[in-house]
Amino acid sequence: MSRLIFAVIAALGLAVAAGLFAAPSSLAHVHVVANPNHVQELANGQNHPLFGPVGADGLRNSCAGVLEPANAGPAGYGLETAHHGPDAGDPGTADGCFATVGNPADSNPAID
Repeated sequence: MSRLIFAVIAALGLAVAAGLFAAPSSLAHVHVVANPNHVQELANGQNHPLFGPVGADGLRNSCAGVLEPANAGPAGYGLETAHHGPDAGDPGTADGCFATVGNPADSNPAID
């Protein structure tokens, strides 16, 4: 019985690890613009809330107050709009969220 429990826990751990590595674009990260001469950090290193799972409406949200890294700041919405394109949910910051359809796509190759 204990071997079965160990196997289930190990399988779940591997599944979680694989999920984290398979979807790096949904993880919060400092945004930068890189050119051959240097890398410029945007918004003084401010971050955005992490993206949650895709909802029933097909949107994946990054919402203030939910899954926020320590360096989240007010520039998060603008960073995500510049990086991934227009807000696919309710446009603007009134709802506190930035949304994409499905997984966030990098629509601005100048921003990493």
